[in-house]
Amino acid sequence: MKDERQASSTPRVREWLAENLALGVPREALLSSLLQVGVDLERARAELEAAAAHPAVRMASRHLPRRARLKSLLEAYSALYRQSREARGIERRARLAPAEFFERYYFQNRPVVIEGLLADWPALRRWSPGFFTDRFGDARVEVMAGRDAEPQPDLHAERLRTSLSMREYVARLQLARETNDIYMVARNSLLKREAFRPLLEDIRPPQGFVRPDIHVPDSVHLWFGPAGTWAALHHDHLSVLFCQVLGRKRFRLVPSFELLRAYNHQGLYSAVDPRTPEPTRFPEFERATVLDFVVGPGDALLIPVGWWHAVQALDVSISVTFVSFDLPERNTYWRDCWIGPDPDGEGAAMRKVETP
Repeated sequence: MKDERQASSTPRVREWLAENLALGVPREALLSSLLQVGVDLERARAELEAAAAHPAVRMASRHLPRRARLKSLLEAYSALYRQSREARGIERRARLAPAEFFERYYFQNRPVVIEGLLADWPALRRWSPGFFTDRFGDARVEVMAGRDAEPQPDLHAERLRTSLSMREYVARLQLARETNDIYMVARNSLLKREAFRPLLEDIRPPQGFVRPDIHVPDSVHLWFGPAGTWAALHHDHLSVLFCQVLGRKRFRLVPSFELLRAYNHQGLYSAVDPRTPEPTRFPEFERATVLDFVVGPGDALLIPVGWWHAVQALDVSISVTFVSFDLPERNTYWRDCWIGPDPDGEGAAMRKVETP
């Protein structure tokens, strides 16, 4: 609890009150929070009334019924999903035809693991840390290093970029055995570099699923890292076909319509660590459906747009992702997904326990 001197900062109190009133937090809860941090009753009531009378707060409050309807609709979707067989575990398919893939999964925003989709990839037989050292050992590569110093390193990507030789990188990831401190991720853009373009010859774009011309920039990305790499819970702004080449990765997927339970706090990221979800801090997440499963070499996973996912490498891992599907519209984007703190949703539940 903050001391009385901090609590009596009028601009801070008014900002806090305006934010919570706009989110629909009951006035009684706000009054109680003010009293708990030492604001006297008369002043607390006066500040509350002044904040509620502000034109901006009044205008924001008019949108509360619409937000409540949206929340109720998402709750209905969640309730329906929890009753379905799909909520019991990820669906796995073999020999899935492209037409069924699009109609049953992609267009319906449903994930699926397609087993054996990469069976004809030379990469499955060739790619390994030793292969990358032998073939590209002296070439410079960009990686993210020092990730362990940040709870969500992807939010600090520019500062974490490091250049070293492929030989040095492979030696570091093999020496570390299990770590999240160093990782070659999609934004390191390895496959855009001329020296590494031959790697595309070891990839066979799944026919009928993704566009065949994978030489188009940003249509395919590579991920290469040690056991222990961790991608915090987040959603993407488009659908992704995730293909596992080497090693295994553990996924935790949360449906897109569980948006209000995901505690989005910055960018596309959730404040929740699904490994240790802290129910006292994030009570709504306890009600979310979490699909927990492992993908291995040769598996392809559709991560639909908006689905929350956290990814942990169980072994030294190499993955490839496609974002250009074999459709007239190559992908469907969540174009208005926010890049800052959640302005809506269950932020209200968290703010009820905060103090000004």
